[in-house]
Amino acid sequence: MIHFNHVSKTFKRNQVLDDIDLKIELGERIALVGSNGAGKTTLIRCLLGEYVYDGEVTVNGLVPRRERTKVLQKIGFVPQLPPPLKMPVGQLVGFAASLCNSEQKRMEDVAQRLGLDLGKIARLPFVKLSGGMKQKLLISIALGRDTNILVMDEPAANLDPDARHIFFELLAERLQNTTM
Repeated sequence: MIHFNHVSKTFKRNQVLDDIDLKIELGERIALVGSNGAGKTTLIRCLLGEYVYDGEVTVNGLVPRRERTKVLQKIGFVPQLPPPLKMPVGQLVGFAASLCNSEQKRMEDVAQRLGLDLGKIARLPFVKLSGGMKQKLLISIALGRDTNILVMDEPAANLDPDARHIFFELLAERLQNTTM
């Protein structure tokens, strides 16, 4: 499903990834563990097609750098840092649902379970939300769509204890045919 073949990435003179070989099959759960600066986020960004790198990355046989739209349609992604979007929350959820060919209601239901009332914040710009609210919304968009790959970069970092517990319940409910 996901294959890193001799992947290396250097920023200026600093080699962050060095000849990474990794195969991740359907249904596997992989945790990247390491200190700050170890290359975890860089590896994720290579998977998402954001970086140029040496070697090869494929997702279901597709190369993220060349076929980014097709690859991203297959991946639910929760970033480490929320993007600085000025779009109103309601519009963002609608846009994400249409982009992913998903039902907006599913995203709204996940948000509700996480304790986020989208009705109350629909007109607020995403950038004006608290860190926890942004994280809940990004999780709702990622988990509220049909995908068999979830990529999450420190997804529980800004969640309160109750939301963190519900988040892990939501992950446990995912079918065995979801790679995380």
